[in-house]
Amino acid sequence: HSISTSRASPPVGATVGAIGGYLAGRAQGRATVEGVQLQLSGQRQDALWQAEVDALAALIDQFNLARMEVGNTVALFEASSRDLPHLERWGYGTREEAFAALTECAKGCVSKENALRLRTSPAYADMATDVREALTEVVGSVTHWAVAESGGPGNAAALRANVESTMDVFRSALDRFVEDSQARLSRSRPQ
Repeated sequence: HSISTSRASPPVGATVGAIGGYLAGRAQGRATVEGVQLQLSGQRQDALWQAEVDALAALIDQFNLARMEVGNTVALFEASSRDLPHLERWGYGTREEAFAALTECAKGCVSKENALRLRTSPAYADMATDVREALTEVVGSVTHWAVAESGGPGNAAALRANVESTMDVFRSALDRFVEDSQARLSRSRPQ
């Protein structure tokens, strides 16, 4: 009996099948990785779009709150000293509280504007800045008028007219910004 020391080669078909299986598995693995990368990219884009939408909504809410704070502050400075205690009881607060709330609200607009600037295009962020700058003009005009209305320097009537003028500019800028935002958000999310 002779013992053969040569090893039998695997059949060619098995070798070709193994190589084919390896290549198919590798292609399937690559496709799976590419699919996961595409899905993660889409999820990232969705998250970025949602962050922009949220920042935009927060800024518009803050601008509208500022609009109301201006109205409250003006109402209290126009009220007679006899009416002020009644207005305070009805939730309007004091003149000082109203002015402080307006100032804090304007600061909040700056913060929310900066948050939006991080999440949107420079051109769109500049539109938000235009609205905030218009609000800054309103707060300045309310400040000068309130000082004159409280017995300080200045022509209260002329300064009150300036409050109306700057408020008109703010309202118009805010209305345009809201309309542009609604149009922007009504389109599908950028891909």
